[in-house]
Amino acid sequence: MHEELSLPVLPAGRMRAFRLLSNPSPQLDEIVDVADADVGLLAALLRAANSAASAPMSPIGTARNATVRIGTEEARRIILATAANETFRSARRSGLNLHDVWGHLFATAVIADHLALASVEHSEAFSAGLLHDLGRLAMAANQSDRFRSVIGAVRRGADPRAAERELFGVDHVEWGVEVAQAWHFPESVVQGIAGHHEGAQGGIGWIVRRAREVSLILGLGDGVREADETEVSTEARMLPVISELGGPAEMHRQITWYRGALVV
Repeated sequence: MHEELSLPVLPAGRMRAFRLLSNPSPQLDEIVDVADADVGLLAALLRAANSAASAPMSPIGTARNATVRIGTEEARRIILATAANETFRSARRSGLNLHDVWGHLFATAVIADHLALASVEHSEAFSAGLLHDLGRLAMAANQSDRFRSVIGAVRRGADPRAAERELFGVDHVEWGVEVAQAWHFPESVVQGIAGHHEGAQGGIGWIVRRAREVSLILGLGDGVREADETEVSTEARMLPVISELGGPAEMHRQITWYRGALVV
């Protein structure tokens, strides 16, 4: 039933946004050009820059000023998340809890960034963590009714990936890799998607896998299931990442700031 799925088509503005995946250190003008070309991206930047957490002295109304306030790296991250969120907004019709999805994705991204090893760039790790459930979003947006059946099966006790394969002929990991490759995402992001459940030690897939597990310790479910700490490996439990990032409250504050830039 894999043929029931079709690859999403990206509007030009979001295609330009995703090109930032290949540029870990964009210049201010690059960020501004991308944001000014898409009203949804601009709105997200302004929400982030004008949020209470950004301590605004006065309201900001331009992409340039917003990017100066929050920094080009944070602006890049918000643009990437917004491009994905806007592309798959219809996923909510499937019953997928997008509020939980984005809490989980931002948490995984922040933790993956912190866990990045010498051979993995921090910006690559964040991007891979942020987009690791790309396939699930694409499935839920493309075939909302069918994905609703996946969620129903999971609530009755089925394994999510097994339910996806039963109903789609492919699971969200495999489909995410196909979508990422079709959209010409960097290999690091493709590897992060491919390995986020079974990534081998040392690679970016392992980093995203462990980051995903640590996010469960914070109580952040993935939009299909509630967080289940029994799924957290001993290895992930031994990682001191939560304390190193300031503790659970600080992590939730940061995730809330990111998520607040989106409309979910």
